[in-house]
Amino acid sequence: MASIDPVAGKSGFGVLSHLVKDHVYAIGRPGFIYTAPWIATPCTRPPSAAIILAAGPVPFTLHIGGMELRTRAAITPPFISRSLFARNVPVVCFHVMPGSPRYDAFSYLAQGSIPLLNRNIFRGLDVELDLLYNGRLPARQAREIYDAVVRLAIRHLPVQAQADPRVHRIRELLATDSEPSLAKLATELGVSYCWASHMMSEVFRMSLRDYKAWRKQERVFDLLHSRRSLTEIAHTAGFTDSAHLSRTYQRWFGQPPSYSRNSNHVRVFTCR
Repeated sequence: MASIDPVAGKSGFGVLSHLVKDHVYAIGRPGFIYTAPWIATPCTRPPSAAIILAAGPVPFTLHIGGMELRTRAAITPPFISRSLFARNVPVVCFHVMPGSPRYDAFSYLAQGSIPLLNRNIFRGLDVELDLLYNGRLPARQAREIYDAVVRLAIRHLPVQAQADPRVHRIRELLATDSEPSLAKLATELGVSYCWASHMMSEVFRMSLRDYKAWRKQERVFDLLHSRRSLTEIAHTAGFTDSAHLSRTYQRWFGQPPSYSRNSNHVRVFTCR
């Protein structure tokens, strides 16, 4: 009789925490590295682009737009709904946030497409990837590996799209406004309200709503591993309450913020 795997149908994170913890390497505004021995998220829509690499020989599975992709290396563009299944498959994920100077290279990928990469591109970093996965790479070196992986991924993008020159101006306007609105953006850019909305989506590759969500997330990341309560963090970051924060965080990353703060499941390294 065939044996039944007792954890095969489980979803989420933390199934194998008793064997290997998840690891977060906080890089700062550019992004972070997340490693896990088990991820099963039916649907997430993170504001970060992600370079997902298998740390071993077994492929993981991505679902997007009705497609099922099995691979050992892939890039997921930001704000794209996708599912990731890496059950008992060690993975190392390099998240590139909107605060990164390299973010535009990934946001300009065709919406809905996930470039599959040849895993051998990163073969020269296998030792470091294994150390990252096991939480044994020094924080200082983690930042170097993060930069190296992002550079390699950009070099092998299928289309080297150039960011629209208006992106820089929009970034400046948004960064200096604590309460940005499309009306104010339209005034500063000298365009109509509808055109300002179009520019946000087509030029900046992010709706104003998504931009505001990311700014809140930035504040959450700065505070999540502090001693503050989730209620305090939620209010400081601009959420209505901790329940609002938890729902949004779950939609972004497939796990509640309480999981990310639980040292029984996750170890955090600061690499700034």
